[in-house]
Amino acid sequence: MKSWRRVLSVIVALAASVALAFAQDARDRARDKEIAAAAQSLRTLSTKLEDGAIDDPETFSHEIRKAIEDSRALLPTVEAALRRAEESLALLGSAPKEGESAEAPLLAADRKTLTDRVAYFQRQRSRVLANIDEGARILAAQSQQRLEARWSRILRRDASLASPGLWSRAASEAAALRGEVRGYFERWRKGREGRGGALLGAAAIAAAFAFSFLMFGPVRNWSRYAFSARLEKLEPTPARRVALAGVRMLTRVIPGVIGGFAVVETARAVGLLADDGIGVARALWGALIAFLLIDGFSVGILSPAAPNWRLTGLDAARARTASRLILTIVTTVGLKAVFVSVTQAAGDATSAARLATGISAMIVGALLFMLCLPPAKASEPSAPDANRSVWPGLRFIGRILGVVIGASAVAGHVNLADFAATRIYYMAMIAAMLWFLRAALREAIGFADRRLKSGRSGAGSAAGDFNFWIGLGVDAVLVLAAAPALLILAGFDAAAARDLFMRAFVGFRVGGVVISLTDILLAICAFVAILGATRLLQAGLQRGPLAHSRMDLGVQNSLVTLFGYAGLIFAAATALSVAGFDLSNLALIAGALSVGIGFGLQSVVNNFVSGLILLFERPIKVGDWIVTSSGEGIVKKISVRSTELETFERSSIIIPNSELVAQTVTNWTHKNNMGRIRIPVGVAYGADPERVRDVLLKCAGDHPLIVRYPEPFVSWNDFGASSLDFELRCFLSDIGKGLQVRTELRYAIFTAFKENGIEFPFPQQDIHVRSWPTERTAASAPARSAAPAAALPRLEPENPDVAEDD
Repeated sequence: MKSWRRVLSVIVALAASVALAFAQDARDRARDKEIAAAAQSLRTLSTKLEDGAIDDPETFSHEIRKAIEDSRALLPTVEAALRRAEESLALLGSAPKEGESAEAPLLAADRKTLTDRVAYFQRQRSRVLANIDEGARILAAQSQQRLEARWSRILRRDASLASPGLWSRAASEAAALRGEVRGYFERWRKGREGRGGALLGAAAIAAAFAFSFLMFGPVRNWSRYAFSARLEKLEPTPARRVALAGVRMLTRVIPGVIGGFAVVETARAVGLLADDGIGVARALWGALIAFLLIDGFSVGILSPAAPNWRLTGLDAARARTASRLILTIVTTVGLKAVFVSVTQAAGDATSAARLATGISAMIVGALLFMLCLPPAKASEPSAPDANRSVWPGLRFIGRILGVVIGASAVAGHVNLADFAATRIYYMAMIAAMLWFLRAALREAIGFADRRLKSGRSGAGSAAGDFNFWIGLGVDAVLVLAAAPALLILAGFDAAAARDLFMRAFVGFRVGGVVISLTDILLAICAFVAILGATRLLQAGLQRGPLAHSRMDLGVQNSLVTLFGYAGLIFAAATALSVAGFDLSNLALIAGALSVGIGFGLQSVVNNFVSGLILLFERPIKVGDWIVTSSGEGIVKKISVRSTELETFERSSIIIPNSELVAQTVTNWTHKNNMGRIRIPVGVAYGADPERVRDVLLKCAGDHPLIVRYPEPFVSWNDFGASSLDFELRCFLSDIGKGLQVRTELRYAIFTAFKENGIEFPFPQQDIHVRSWPTERTAASAPARSAAPAAALPRLEPENPDVAEDD
């Protein structure tokens, strides 16, 4: 009975495995069909692109993107199946090498099956990636074709603006355009006859305009006095200037946007905006928004009426002139856009639209030339030379562009002139918004840093470095945010710009490597976040558990340093993993490079290992007083490569860690801070030695910093040439105060010796005269010494400026 049960269980297991295998094979075959269908679709689309048989470019782009998205949706499934197959094959271990015994037939069959499946999934993955790359290539080719076609239209030259025929056709089209506009309103009036009449619709539009004027006038003035005027009463600081600029911009933009929105929606509600009027309404709405934004930015940044709150270095006259010219440029471009949209809605009015576009470009070129004229000497901005040096070059480029725009429009390159004028207009808007956001973000980050009172604020150089790198990061983020808009302004369509950034952020292939900016940014963010968390935990350990423990200060520093190294290694490993690096491959590469690193960076590795030994073994620690062959001082920091030693003269000695490990180091505070001091004392030979000993011991016993055990000791060292030599030896609880204690003891010993009549001897020397001259020998002495004296050289005085008689 049991044998039948075993057979039945084996049959069921085989059936389940066969069913699972068939199901797996069915999914694999279905995936093969999807990959083949995507490849065939891409080949068809590529053929259409090469033959120029594209009916609708938007539909064509949509089909390519759908094929790419479908392939990307298949890629995770294929990679997961490949990973499972590779893991199953790895469980079997390596195949027997030549000369080794063969493995079991069942095991060999499983190995062959898994090897075939790994190869199969690798082929599937390669085909999916090939489809993705082919779709990206087709999209890039289509974008290139559309960009070339657009630039060919922009560079096409038509009749000059001075052509009489152009003006004649434009005049006739303008007359017809007036009739079309009247007809549009007449059709609206007739359409309103059965729905309350045109009078009611006109009244609603008039009410909307009245509400809009109310928002533009009293409401905007009230918001200005309610918000801006309060800030203007305060002392202007960089942060307040940025805040006031933002408030001024918002108080001008928000009421106008609300009023314009009310007018547009009212016109839509009463039926005034028909299908052919939607484009005109959009152009009018866009022109209004642009005017309000630029007006807000010009008032907020240039601040013509409040010089103290101006964010630029321009004087009042220059700021007012710049504000007027900028608003005139915005108004000109907005009116041109509205007129062109009206001509497009009316039908065939290309000459009038062309003439309006050319005149608008000429006006913008002239205004740009006037805006970029060099200022007078008295109105030069009071900025540093490094900042002022940029503006002359920018003004020169602006004048050149103004002349080129005007000349192109007159010469017949109206499309080129309009393209340059509108791009300068939009780029100026983007630059103004980015400049304001940059200033606001920098001030906000600086304010947060000051509020947190970080350690960087303590040093001006460190705080300046921190502000520089934060500012650089803000600039990089803003440039990346503005890059799609800049690509669109350069002529790329929105879809192509989006595809380019999707490929950049999602990932693009360079050979066999996939580079993803998203993964790189995430890796950087992960590294910074983990490293920041490590620093916070280090600070928390120092202020929390370690500060309230009984550990030595050097031990605490060693633990905090080791924790920092561990956090750094973990942050680097996490960042590499997030970026897509296989850590096992990285370990193999590190193992292969270890030999080269060992030879090429032998000293660096030696110092690093020595630093770890110092942290673990702790022969020295931060705060220790050590003496080495390089110098003597207090250990301030033990880093990866070297140790910083601060001498008593406050100079820093950087000692390689290997020197501290390999050579002899005297550590005065290794186990504890107790140490012995010695004070040599010499007394006159007439002093009582026992009394001297008692006085010295009493001075040592009276000092509060000298320990009672071991007891102070007086040593009689020697009978000196002029004195009896004693030495006072005593122990301190803190050897770091040895100089202070020795000085105080010398004061006390001097006072005690003076009170007890113990003298400090002077050096003494006995002179023995063997003979003394008599009267006869004294009389003959000058005669005997005259000749030798004459032979001696004349000695000059030590100070030649002093007379010999002095």
